[in-house]
Amino acid sequence: MNIELKGNPDLIRSVEEGSRLLLSDINSSEEKVLTFLLEEISESDRASVTKEGNSCHICFREPAQYFRIFNYVLHHSGEDFSLEERPFFKKRGFMLDCSRNAAASPEKIRSIVCRLAKMGMNQLFLYMEDTYEVPGYPYFGAYRGRYSQKELKDLDNWCGLFGIELIPCIQTLAHLHNFLRWQSSENLKDTDDILKAGSDEVYTFIRSLLESLRSCVSAKNIHIGMDEAHMLGLGNYLKEKGYEPSSQIIEKHTEKVLELCRETGWTPMMWSDMYITSNTGRGYYDVSAAADTSNWKKSPKDLGLVYWDYYNTRKTVYQNMLHVHNSLSDRVIFAGGLWNWNGISPNYGKAFCCSRLALQACRQAGIQEVFATGWMDNGAETPVDAIYPSLAVFSFLCFHEDLQEKELVTYFRDCVDGNLEDFLLLDSLDALFKGPGKNLTADNPSKYLLYQDPMLGIFDWHIKDLKTAAYYKTLADKLKKVWKTSEKYQDLFRFYYYLSLVLSQKADLGIRIKTAYDSRNLSTLKEISEKVIPRILQNLAEMHTLREKLWFEDAKPFGYELLDIRLGGVKIRLKSCQRRLWDYLSGKVSRLEELEQARLPYWDLKGTDPQDPKAELRENLWDKIISGCGLIDTV
Repeated sequence: MNIELKGNPDLIRSVEEGSRLLLSDINSSEEKVLTFLLEEISESDRASVTKEGNSCHICFREPAQYFRIFNYVLHHSGEDFSLEERPFFKKRGFMLDCSRNAAASPEKIRSIVCRLAKMGMNQLFLYMEDTYEVPGYPYFGAYRGRYSQKELKDLDNWCGLFGIELIPCIQTLAHLHNFLRWQSSENLKDTDDILKAGSDEVYTFIRSLLESLRSCVSAKNIHIGMDEAHMLGLGNYLKEKGYEPSSQIIEKHTEKVLELCRETGWTPMMWSDMYITSNTGRGYYDVSAAADTSNWKKSPKDLGLVYWDYYNTRKTVYQNMLHVHNSLSDRVIFAGGLWNWNGISPNYGKAFCCSRLALQACRQAGIQEVFATGWMDNGAETPVDAIYPSLAVFSFLCFHEDLQEKELVTYFRDCVDGNLEDFLLLDSLDALFKGPGKNLTADNPSKYLLYQDPMLGIFDWHIKDLKTAAYYKTLADKLKKVWKTSEKYQDLFRFYYYLSLVLSQKADLGIRIKTAYDSRNLSTLKEISEKVIPRILQNLAEMHTLREKLWFEDAKPFGYELLDIRLGGVKIRLKSCQRRLWDYLSGKVSRLEELEQARLPYWDLKGTDPQDPKAELRENLWDKIISGCGLIDTV
């Protein structure tokens, strides 16, 4: 297939190279030529196409909408049709976390940009705490895969080919522990995670951050962070200046950072925590529907407030929060979540539910800027491609009032080159307690049952009545069929196939070992040590190799060492378990004290059943999963 662009020369120049790139992404052996007549229209929020035979007439002003329609035409080139659409939001974005151990490779980001273009999205946020180059600060992003200025400039140019705005999403107060760990940063530090507000040296540093990014990015928007500075003013600030309420410190600090943004040519936005919690004195989402905001501290005119909410499954919460935000700022931006950070596996049910409710509320509240976040909490264990179902749903809802199953399946195939039904199998990995699509409490057993020590069984109390072996073996059988037929995502599904196989044998391993030990069933212990554990190790090795391959397709090498250590730790502890059983079976030791420890509930469910929709069985911190002892202890 080939294309010919005709019409307005300026329009052609704005989309020509991006069109060629998207065309090259289509695996088509057709020899026909599609002719596109491009016409500019005055309404920037409307786009339309009429296709008859091999001729297409596209009317648009915004390149992002053109690419969305262009992609649709390429995938439906054998049909004649007319369609017109308006997005509900002027700004439609995606934020990729490039700081939780994994800094996505420029190649991976470019592939994501192509998919965003196909979806009609027009913003890409890169969340970079310290993973970008800042001249004069060699330890900023050291050993973390920081992006060079050239890499960011090249990515900015690439985004521009598709009408997508590249937006740095940085931190100018908290969430900087990876940089503040270094001795050279000591003068900048309040606490281990937070900059020392009010310090001239800190503001020189922040100016350097802003100037470095300003030289790389063409757009004016920047996200300056400022969320979750819970210990602000309680470290070096307290020692040097005495106690001052954190709300006063952050207010003065924000004013100074905004001044620096103006001086360096940025239009800033920030997470809205400060403006909500300081006014209510309560939790971020604990806002009354009847809250009187007339005397609340308002944000400056040139500051956008980002309301972030990935959690709530009640529409009234979104409505209340949007009402409050609209009373505090003339520019409110909503940030939803893709729930790729549930542990090792995505939680599509939670993401779909929250996106539907949140974007409905945003439409009704007149919000014009929205973006979806793809965080990589606790080590970026979930492969990047697992974001696509949630991202497709979020982008679909930017153009449709609700999800339409048949149309969504086709949309996913056109934009992602995958089968949505296949991807949705991944939701089952963490749906052990609640069922696929219903895991609204974000349980994540696929993570803690993989990492938990079989000799300790810290989570065994909660799965003692479940048939985990049958559950995960059934899932593995389904995933095996998928990875053998999937062309583009074969390694992704193979990885989750082997994870399911490992879980089918390891999830209840601790229960089987302890039951056999308590009953002195030596034959079962012998079978576990000689047959079961070797099978787990064999499948774990396959899984580990695939995860490494996926990592290096997704990200820079920095940070993989931690995931390598985690998966290697599972292997080492299984072998240690095997040796302990052998020592006991041979009479070398008379007892296994760790198996005599009573298995206690990890969570206090207050008598509720684990399958109860309100029961939360989630632990995403690896260091808490692996042992009852502290991995990080006071020296």
